Amino acid sequence: MRFYKVREEILKGKNIAELPLRVTFYARVSTESDEQLNSLDNQISFFEDFIKSNKNWTYVKGYIDEGISGSSVKKRKKFLQMIDDAKSGYFDLIVTKEVSRFSRNLSDSIKYTQELLANDVGVYFQSNGINTYDPNSEFILNMMGSVAQEEVKRLSSRVKWGHKEAMKKGRVLGSSIITGYKKNDAKLVIVEEEAKKIRKIFKLYATGKYGFYKLAMELHRQGINNYKGNIYDKDTLKRIIQNPKYKGFYRGHTTETIDYRTKQRIYIPKEEQIIYKDETIPAIVSEELWNRANEILDSRSALMKASNGNAKRSERKYCYTAKIFCSDHNVSYQRMSSKKKQTKTRWACGNYVKYRLDACESPIIAEMDLNNIFVIIMGQVLNNKNEIIKEMLDYYSNLKIDNNYQFLISELKKEIKNIEEKKEKLLELNMDGSINNLEFKKKNERYNEDISSLNIKIGKIKQERKIMSDNFGNIKVIKAAIKKQVDYKNNVSEFVDDFLEEIIVYKEDGDRHKLLLKIYLNLLKKTISTGNGARHVNDYNLLPIFTKEVETLDLGRADFQRNTFKVDVYLSYDID
Repeated sequence: MRFYKVREEILKGKNIAELPLRVTFYARVSTESDEQLNSLDNQISFFEDFIKSNKNWTYVKGYIDEGISGSSVKKRKKFLQMIDDAKSGYFDLIVTKEVSRFSRNLSDSIKYTQELLANDVGVYFQSNGINTYDPNSEFILNMMGSVAQEEVKRLSSRVKWGHKEAMKKGRVLGSSIITGYKKNDAKLVIVEEEAKKIRKIFKLYATGKYGFYKLAMELHRQGINNYKGNIYDKDTLKRIIQNPKYKGFYRGHTTETIDYRTKQRIYIPKEEQIIYKDETIPAIVSEELWNRANEILDSRSALMKASNGNAKRSERKYCYTAKIFCSDHNVSYQRMSSKKKQTKTRWACGNYVKYRLDACESPIIAEMDLNNIFVIIMGQVLNNKNEIIKEMLDYYSNLKIDNNYQFLISELKKEIKNIEEKKEKLLELNMDGSINNLEFKKKNERYNEDISSLNIKIGKIKQERKIMSDNFGNIKVIKAAIKKQVDYKNNVSEFVDDFLEEIIVYKEDGDRHKLLLKIYLNLLKKTISTGNGARHVNDYNLLPIFTKEVETLDLGRADFQRNTFKVDVYLSYDID
């Protein structure tokens, strides 16, 4: 039954129970205790009887979430399924116990009831006697939702207070899995067999000879692995080195929930954490050893941060580090090798290195194949240097600094003005009731996205204009600079370090042994820092300067496991 017809009948004085509606219900309990599950059974029986006993209603099977909090709907699968089914027109009315069963979050309550009404579905809160088909329901819901929301807020505050009091008493909260210790009445007790591993990790790392990957391999060689018997991953080793409990210090308040509704958490800076020497925590390593290991870690982290994740060749162990990216996850590739197994050096997505195929099915690439591909690229660049120089000069020559830039910016600003006028008309339509709130929100968000996209384009044009103003003064100087770079004749690793911006690895036809490598070179300047993730993922604006099919040199595998490569090489024109 359409929304406006139901509301029309209600305004005439009819009760919701008098209308011919298809009716379902929603029930939820917040824990899985026997008492709560019994409450859920009671809710289900009540709603089934309540709906079926009304001769005007047609019963539709209900939706039930067990052991789920009401503060957010993100994990409430049945609730979200109910919203989708409502949009498909499966029912006209949802019966639920009360506002807090539907959602304690006010914004969620209003959002979903409005969304349901936009799809001709009402909600009847049985205990509160609220029916969203009623024109006065939104005001009442605001009042009820505010009360329910305050309940969650108070609960969040009580939990925070309890955590702080426990921290003051030195009681260990959180995970019971702390390598080297076991929990006994919320206190830490050393497990000597595990403590030996921790001491070895600190001693090796404090020598300064090992990065985390190399350290993991050395530990494995000595028969030292994690509690599951697997090779340590670098994140675990880093957490061990940084954990002050190992030198007998207590640490708490490392994260904090900043929004009790979304559960969003932030990491607290070191200086704001609760850290102090605690005689109740037995130290596994000396303060001197712990401090020495962390000084090394901090200095390496500072170096990487200063280089923006793209350290100079002298500061990076391998020329491909932080320059190869998985297209599936936009995660950088890591180097894998094992002296013990005498396997060839290969590169794989960081997710694969940590968790294997459960996390990523992107291709694994032999380093010998990467080197071979760059030998081919260097040959192509040298053989086609005149064409490359011409293409790059054409690019810069075609950028007219003044009139062309002003015209482009002016056109984009006109588009923004047109969209802003459309937004004003949209608001008028919403205020006079011509369109509902949901439709207004969708269209308004789309207009905002369009305006944001246009402003980004304007920003890029202004940046490009500044670059050209700074660099376009003498075309002969630019030509000489490009020619010098294209004439580069040094070895592969130096060429990669100087001019490779990034490689993005794709699977063709879902086959992890059939690779497409998109390789971006920057010949005008040194490689631009990539920061976090690849810069050119899903970038279809550039055309390759050449494409090459390359056979693998890694013949140690079975035929069906051997990689084949399609290589697309692009010139990136960005300038720092």
